Amino acid sequence: VDRWTTYKWCLFLSVCTVFAAGAAGLVCALLTWFRGRSWDGADVFCVANYDLLVLVTLASALLLFSFMVGITGTVLNSRPILAVYALLLWPVLISILVVGYTSYKRYAFSLDRKLNLAWSQYYTPLGRLTIQDALWCCGYNSALHEATASARCYARAPLPGCKGRLLRVERGALRTVWTAAFALVPLHLVNVVAALLCANHVNRTFGKGIMPRRYRLRGADVRAHAESILGAVRTLGPVVRPLPARVPSTAAGRDDREDRE
Repeated sequence: VDRWTTYKWCLFLSVCTVFAAGAAGLVCALLTWFRGRSWDGADVFCVANYDLLVLVTLASALLLFSFMVGITGTVLNSRPILAVYALLLWPVLISILVVGYTSYKRYAFSLDRKLNLAWSQYYTPLGRLTIQDALWCCGYNSALHEATASARCYARAPLPGCKGRLLRVERGALRTVWTAAFALVPLHLVNVVAALLCANHVNRTFGKGIMPRRYRLRGADVRAHAESILGAVRTLGPVVRPLPARVPSTAAGRDDREDRE
């Protein structure tokens, strides 16, 4: 960790934000899918916004998958894996925008009319019963208007229609979804920029750490170098052993030898 570059730390923090966004979205989606007591509108959201719930689940799964690829490339200093991570962030961005656009369009344009049409044509009897039990209502406008009969909901039940409560719950849930999706877009764009700028600098190695092709040593180069050395040796001719050098036998030499003895 002490040898991590600044770019690698930035990339690591960026990958952690991707994990946080994906984990938060997936936890909310799973709590809604299992219809627990996590929030009061889980049953209603699962029936009224089934397609949007699928989109949120897919976007969260893509975020977590991108996190796994990104953290693997960051820890292993693998630039090819980080290139795949940077490429995966674009489909994730598209999925987030699809979630935000779908929820905002449903929220802002004639939500009451869309709920009227959905209650009359799209919701199954089981779906209507689920909404009635969750909101403590009966029928749409009243107990006599397209109600699903149950022990709590019948023709003269003293329960209000589901239109008003369903509209309030849908407005609150859709507002939360598109606000969270569009708030995540700037952060995700920062993650995209961080991946593009920092993926090639996870370590201090320049390039791929491979010697360029023009500087690589080949067998032909070795043979050519050996032949040049042999050619230079041949031009010199045979090596002549030098003759031993003898000290001349002079009077001074004899006197010097006698002094040493």
